[in-house]
Amino acid sequence: MSSNTAKYPQPPFTQAIELYGDRAGSKGTFKFAGFAWIQCTKVILIQGDAHSLSSAAEWRCLLRLTALAHRLKKPIVLWDLPVTHIAAIQRRTSLACAEAIQKTELELLKLPHPIITVFEGADNVDHTAPELIWNDGRVLIAASDAQFSEAKKVKIAQCPTDIAPAILELLCQAETVPATELIKNRRESLRRRCNV
Repeated sequence: MSSNTAKYPQPPFTQAIELYGDRAGSKGTFKFAGFAWIQCTKVILIQGDAHSLSSAAEWRCLLRLTALAHRLKKPIVLWDLPVTHIAAIQRRTSLACAEAIQKTELELLKLPHPIITVFEGADNVDHTAPELIWNDGRVLIAASDAQFSEAKKVKIAQCPTDIAPAILELLCQAETVPATELIKNRRESLRRRCNV
């Protein structure tokens, strides 16, 4: 993976280093993928949308970023990236894509560090429930739906200044949970989803 030091333009990130490239493809359609800092906290940030992860190369990129987070002992922030929704669609496109998706899902399930998902706007609220498998906390930005407001692992950010504290609070909560329990909770979420 190549890198490029960049100032990430959107709060709450104060600094970023973009990582990109794939041996069998290109940068892909991620809006951003690499290291990002929220104040002094360093995370692996992958920002996309429902059109990201449209090829096996992009899934391999996500797999390598997840493996990097594992090696460097860093949490992951998935921003507007509905992994479960995209996987359900892309799994049927090709054998290469299905294989890359399966490997990525296994790596996400066994990651011993927190995974936080962030979704902006009302359109993305529909994606938040299925993403429970991969995340250890969710931040909903400007969500008008109060159904999530009482959940412990969900923070509502009504304005841009609320985003950083919400992510940091969820990271602090998740970091107090032993790694074996984080992994167990993700596996149980997957099992419950498969039984529905």
